[in-house]
Amino acid sequence: MGKRLSGYKTEFYANFKNYRAILHLLYWIICAVAFFFLYKSSVDAKIGHLPPSYIAVHYLLRYVVSLVLCYSFLYLVVPLNKGKNRSKFWIAFIVLLSFWYLVLIVGFRVNVSLHPELKTFPTDRLTALWRPNLLPYIFMFAFFIAIYYFVDIYDRQKEIQKLQHFKTEKIALESRFLKSQINPHFLFNTLNNIYALSLKKSGQTSVIIDRLESLLHYMLYECKEDLVPLSNEFIFTQSYIDLEKLRHREERCEVKVNITGDAEKKMIAPLLLINFLENAFKHGTKTSFGKSWIYMDINVEPKKMHFVLKNSKPSQPALYQGISEYKGGIGLKNVKRRLEILYPKKHILTINDNQDYFEVCLELTF
Repeated sequence: MGKRLSGYKTEFYANFKNYRAILHLLYWIICAVAFFFLYKSSVDAKIGHLPPSYIAVHYLLRYVVSLVLCYSFLYLVVPLNKGKNRSKFWIAFIVLLSFWYLVLIVGFRVNVSLHPELKTFPTDRLTALWRPNLLPYIFMFAFFIAIYYFVDIYDRQKEIQKLQHFKTEKIALESRFLKSQINPHFLFNTLNNIYALSLKKSGQTSVIIDRLESLLHYMLYECKEDLVPLSNEFIFTQSYIDLEKLRHREERCEVKVNITGDAEKKMIAPLLLINFLENAFKHGTKTSFGKSWIYMDINVEPKKMHFVLKNSKPSQPALYQGISEYKGGIGLKNVKRRLEILYPKKHILTINDNQDYFEVCLELTF
């Protein structure tokens, strides 16, 4: 039902824009007919019979001047009603109304002078002819401006909705693109691992390929939604760590994982933590380090998740290029942008370059 109404509104809006000029013309024709009969009946009731030529000129003058007033207001005065200083708008508005009133008075006097028979009319009757009949035209002007502002507000709302839609679509496309980059990045790193083991003629190569297949299955088929169960993400993370352990012997790299809290019924954007782990294993387990280590600690609270990942770095700074390389990789740029898109004002990410280790801290609000 909601989609149907939305469709009707879109169709109405499109038709309204296409026939706007016709609607303007129709409005003025209705006003012309309605106010002519109101004017004539008012004159006949209060003053009596007047020359048809006088009525025609008097009415046409008011009608044309009022029409010019309306469009002058729209295209000359309304544009001034922007910004903080709106004094020009009010000055122009007062000048326009004064000019309108002055033209009507002059036109009235000229019209009276062209009809000598009106000179016999008492002054109070001529005044009665003039003043009360301004009200319909004032109403016509006010109603026209009200319609204009209503349509203008509607137009602006449509533009805002359109811009918001484009912005949402842009963010969604960027988010999908960033997520799609994870797969080749992850696959590239893992293939490097397989290549390194194949050079050693390791019997674990087939095991790694089998586990890689399981990880890729999760990435390709279970991460299609915007959110996945947090427990599934933890399983995937642990599987990746187990895969890396096959490559890095325990005596050369110590890996500790500590996960506390209840992850059930909590959802998270998929593949959000894997880039941090890839960086830790890539930069924290180089052969020049000697004994290296990686510690991951995750604490899940009812409304938040605290993620801390630490990895060792060499005691000699010359062996490492520093935090600029650690922070500047494609993977970390990717995850930072994804956090900005998916968790705006709901995450805190810090990367610390300590004396003998790097530390990534992420606080995420569900």
